[in-house]
Amino acid sequence: MKRVLLIGGTDSSGGAGLARDIAVTNDYRHLAKPVVTCVTAQTNTAVRLIHEVPAAVITAQINAAFADTPPDAIKVGMVGTGAAGDAIADALTSRNVPIVLDPVLKSSSGRTLSDAGSLQGLIAIATLLTPNLEEAARLSNRTFANCDAELSVQAEALRKKGAKAVLIKGGHGCGDICCDHLFDTLDRHRFCLPRLTLHKRGTGCSLATAVACELASDRPLRDACRRAKNYMQNWIAGHDRNA
Repeated sequence: MKRVLLIGGTDSSGGAGLARDIAVTNDYRHLAKPVVTCVTAQTNTAVRLIHEVPAAVITAQINAAFADTPPDAIKVGMVGTGAAGDAIADALTSRNVPIVLDPVLKSSSGRTLSDAGSLQGLIAIATLLTPNLEEAARLSNRTFANCDAELSVQAEALRKKGAKAVLIKGGHGCGDICCDHLFDTLDRHRFCLPRLTLHKRGTGCSLATAVACELASDRPLRDACRRAKNYMQNWIAGHDRNA
């Protein structure tokens, strides 16, 4: 059984955060090793309260997760504070494990969950950064756009910050086809499927965790991203991956 370290915030509604991460990990029949960065009180429409876990406690959780059976992959979601981001980066820097960073900047209801500055140390060590269109623009200090040339510029800016590869998700775009764009050291790859009109919370959490699960199973990055997108398509459409 593969093990995936899941670093992020709780969500009392069950729709996003660690609740979704663990559900995805279970779908893959992997073992989840959760580390809590923030405790949130959420409904499906609003974030009512955020309690930030002290950085020292986050570090202790990560060290404990590595102490017995180290994880095969790591997914980082909601970070919260700059101190938390620095602590996570410090704790993971020397680990020889693929890291998928979902740069959670705000909730689907618009509440700020992490500041862009708190992610700089983590971007520098990420195997894969998975921003949506809005996050890619903000993290690269560019203008929101959904055109090939601009996405290439944004991805290159993010790779210069240290990320080995960047997957810019097209879910916030428009049109009948939804394309995610993977930029790695050599090429750009597109993963395109019909856009679904169904709305579910936790899609960003789920995709990043699915990629981490695929990497834990020793999939090459390109294949991991393609398979994770297919997993997401089935989940959004309501199909059981294990059926």
